[in-house]
Amino acid sequence: MYEYEECAGISLPALRRAIAKLEGKKIPPFRSTPKDRDLESVSRRNADSLLAGVTNNVTFCMRENIRPEFITVDVNDRGDLITSFFIPCDADEPSFLVEMTYPHLEFQGAHLVRYRYWDDPGPKVPPGWDVDILLPLRRMSLSDIRALAVVLVEALSRPDTPMGPEAVQGLCHGGAPESLIGLEESDWLEVKSQGYDLNAVENRIELAQDVSRFANCEQGGILVLGYRAKKNRHGETVSKFTPIREEVAQVSRYRSTIDARVFPPIDGLKIQASQQGAGWVLSILVPPQAEENKPFLVHGAIVGGKVEGAFISIVRRRGEASIPITGPAIHTMLTTGRALLRSRADEK
Repeated sequence: MYEYEECAGISLPALRRAIAKLEGKKIPPFRSTPKDRDLESVSRRNADSLLAGVTNNVTFCMRENIRPEFITVDVNDRGDLITSFFIPCDADEPSFLVEMTYPHLEFQGAHLVRYRYWDDPGPKVPPGWDVDILLPLRRMSLSDIRALAVVLVEALSRPDTPMGPEAVQGLCHGGAPESLIGLEESDWLEVKSQGYDLNAVENRIELAQDVSRFANCEQGGILVLGYRAKKNRHGETVSKFTPIREEVAQVSRYRSTIDARVFPPIDGLKIQASQQGAGWVLSILVPPQAEENKPFLVHGAIVGGKVEGAFISIVRRRGEASIPITGPAIHTMLTTGRALLRSRADEK
């Protein structure tokens, strides 16, 4: 048993050499990891081959009251690095495990080799999954194994609730940005692979319009910078994590641009930026806005590719696209707002 804190910074190649030396194993050249999506496409024979020689006698203790409590790392007879740990979970369907863990494993270049569900693993231990995972050696250390294990525990223990703007913001900044892959753009979600160059006035107007679209919708929404979407027959689906540069992830600049261009001010606007992997993610969360504050106006418009700084634009989100608000709709909003103000005045 080893203390995790004493070994957290060890690179996986160095850990592989140390474990092989400890167990008296020769280290052949490292093999590339398989491209199988899940265990169903890996034969039992292949799984047994990958786990041959794995003794699970190099275990690291977390001691942080964070599951998993223990992580085992070992070298198989082929020289591959295998990690094993236990994930408490009530759901015992293999398809659930594969679906929830696949985006995280793919993001790290790791692969699920074997998994077993235990209804009664032992005293004071809840039911859950015992997993064996094939690891890549590049760009990873023991701390990355621990981070991957924690993310998988969180993914499997997350309540089965509908995804929404707040959940998306928590995922993309909470160490699991790959969890957004597969989500469809919608009335409340839009992603962009690059940040806005706020030195250009047309980009400042575009940012204000993108945010005001959600403010003019019933449920609000979230704009996330650092993801690419791909078209399919149903619309646009988040397909890849593409972190942005730090210089285009400045929260203060985004907030000041939105405040200067959108009227009235958006209530509860939450802009967050965080480093994820080799780059940054920035998200702009727009909560549902009071009807009496609508429509939200943008100072400036782009007409025929030309910036019209004196114009006012009004847009809203519908599906994965944006549409202008029509004259009759604007009139209805204004009259509704005036009627609401009169009714409140009468109540006083």
